[in-house]
Amino acid sequence: MLARRYRLLGQVGRGGMGRVWRAHDDLLHREVAVKEVIFPPGLTDSDREVLVERTLREARSAARLSHPGIVTVHDVVEEDDRPWIVMELVRARSLQEVIDDDGRLPAAKVADIGSQMLAALRVAHASGVLHRDVKPANVLLDAGPDGTNRVVITDFGIARVSGDATLTQTGLVLGSPAYIAPERARGEGASPASDLWALGATLYAACEGRSPHDRVDAMAALASVLHEQAPPPRYAGPLTPVLVGLLAKEPTERMTADQAAADLARAARGETHASGETRRDGPGSTVRVSLPTPADPAAQNGDATRHAFGGPVPGPASGRSKTWLIVVAAVLVVAVAAAVVLITHHSAGGTKPSPTPKPTTPTTPAPTPTPTPSATVPAGYHRSAGPVGSSIAVPDGWTHQPRGTSSALWKDPSTGAYIQVDAIPWGVEDPVEHWHIFEQEVQAKHVLPNFREIRLGGRFSPRGWPASDLEYTWTTADHGTMRAVDRGFTANGRQYAILVAAPEGQWGQHSQVMNKVFGSFQPAGD
Repeated sequence: MLARRYRLLGQVGRGGMGRVWRAHDDLLHREVAVKEVIFPPGLTDSDREVLVERTLREARSAARLSHPGIVTVHDVVEEDDRPWIVMELVRARSLQEVIDDDGRLPAAKVADIGSQMLAALRVAHASGVLHRDVKPANVLLDAGPDGTNRVVITDFGIARVSGDATLTQTGLVLGSPAYIAPERARGEGASPASDLWALGATLYAACEGRSPHDRVDAMAALASVLHEQAPPPRYAGPLTPVLVGLLAKEPTERMTADQAAADLARAARGETHASGETRRDGPGSTVRVSLPTPADPAAQNGDATRHAFGGPVPGPASGRSKTWLIVVAAVLVVAVAAAVVLITHHSAGGTKPSPTPKPTTPTTPAPTPTPTPSATVPAGYHRSAGPVGSSIAVPDGWTHQPRGTSSALWKDPSTGAYIQVDAIPWGVEDPVEHWHIFEQEVQAKHVLPNFREIRLGGRFSPRGWPASDLEYTWTTADHGTMRAVDRGFTANGRQYAILVAAPEGQWGQHSQVMNKVFGSFQPAGD
């Protein structure tokens, strides 16, 4: 019981520096959310005072704002020598949870989410409040009975009020690395333009399924923010100019809030500018496809790059390496628990985009690799966690490179061969049609240099799962011609693609790896 009024009913969320509880207000007879601060061990008294003051400032920042898109703060109490923030309980999924569970969202829906987020941020900015940690996990989609979404920005835990002395110590940057604006990553002060950049990164993630600078670790993400351009969005449609404008690296070149508001409203209606005229776009004509990770042309050590969206993503130029290492070595990323978290799940709604028509030329079914009869672990292999709760057996000695919640990669450091597992919705049910669309996307956008289909297998059902295999080659800068078999299938209601790739000269030995890997896969839910 807090302040003889708020009864804690159960913990519903926790982060690096916060814990969120569902509670009952015995005075007003309503459920609320209560956020407590978790103090890291070994803090000095002065450090503890800073955290207490930061929590109080969070409450003051949010309490002064009145907007349906900003979580309402009801009260602040002190208990056990700590402040506890009492706020509105929103029963909704976060945008990050929607992306993880359902995949990318239609551009028009993302535009509507962006319009509501921007309206809330503009109210905050007009009051002198900067959020400084805008990201999908801090955006809640509260589904109404009519199918509309109330979009709520949460967690002003590191918000800064203009005029307040900064509580960020020298060398520390607060926020999530893939959503920190470049100027903040350089150590410059936050501004409304910084929140707008994070808004652009958030909307990009909603359209594309991951942030434009999603990397394996925090330092790599910050390096990408500093030195790499975001890959051109593939599924944003009329939202593309907004995303490009908001993600400009220099604040002075970034799209303004007024410009973004007009363009977001237009995109939400499905309209875009073309040749000086306004036209209305029809349903999207592309679907999410699982692409292999091509070799990085700039890499000299043979490492695979990030998952490709629109083509290989070049690494930072060698002349810049020392610069970003110096910068990011001074950065500490502090995760703050979301102020309001998931209690019950609601569907995010939206219509799946229409697939590109498949070619009329029939595909002749070809023999496909035969999987082992059950998800066993062969000798010389070990089971490793894959995306969204799946697992797979990989050869001993191969390195695991996590790639977010929807993709995973394992690499043989001695040969450059690798295994990639994606759990990304295709937008179509037929695996053969999925591979037709995949090939069209690859060839149209030149994602894989010198792409050549070897065979496209027909539909078959390994272990009862509807599946199809695509075998192909492409050219890389570090390993020459690579050869791969990509298996797309549906298991337990979720769509997967498993890729086994190796230099073509070593394909014979890796075809055995392919059979063992496919046969060992364990989908989520088993």
